[in-house]
Amino acid sequence: MQATDVAHVLAVVIEDAADLMRADAIGLLVRGQDDALEVLTATSHRAHELELLQAQQAAGPCVDCFDTAAQVVETTGPAIEARWPSVGPQIVAAGYTAVHTFPMCWQDQTLGAMNVFHSGALPEDIDLAVVGQAFADIATAVTVQGGQTQVDPFERVMAALAGRTLIEQAKGVLAYQEGIDMDQAYDRLRSMADDETSLSNVARRVIDRAVRSER
Repeated sequence: MQATDVAHVLAVVIEDAADLMRADAIGLLVRGQDDALEVLTATSHRAHELELLQAQQAAGPCVDCFDTAAQVVETTGPAIEARWPSVGPQIVAAGYTAVHTFPMCWQDQTLGAMNVFHSGALPEDIDLAVVGQAFADIATAVTVQGGQTQVDPFERVMAALAGRTLIEQAKGVLAYQEGIDMDQAYDRLRSMADDETSLSNVARRVIDRAVRSER
């Protein structure tokens, strides 16, 4: 698996996780350059913005989960706002009233956290603690290994972040060219990808076409 293809596989993993957990959105924060948390991927632009806000404010469910390497849960809007006053109101304003966050650990290192957002009560017929952690572990393995057995976890995370940057650039290009919002642009990229063409390769083609058209 190429480093940039990690972004494609992660997109599929978190979409599957959201479907199974009946979540409205999922976002991943990982430890990047200088130990700062960075957004790796998200199921929507709104979730991406909330993850970015947590990274900028150094506060929120993903930050707490990363710091403690333990799951974090809040099940009401007021509890979210009270626990994280610098980011909680924005999470609730985005329509989410419950969060369940899972650590992304590799061997003895915490690499990041997977934030699961719900707009209503958490489903009671699913063992979210088990299912969510399983998906977080899968996302961690995809990010770190990428088909390789001997890896430096930090180097793989940085490579995955590079793939995410490419996709964000392509989203911006499509949004501008087609007059659509960023969520629609991401859906458009996903629809252009298939089993033989990764999300990262599609993003690269979109950017290359835009560059050629400007010449």
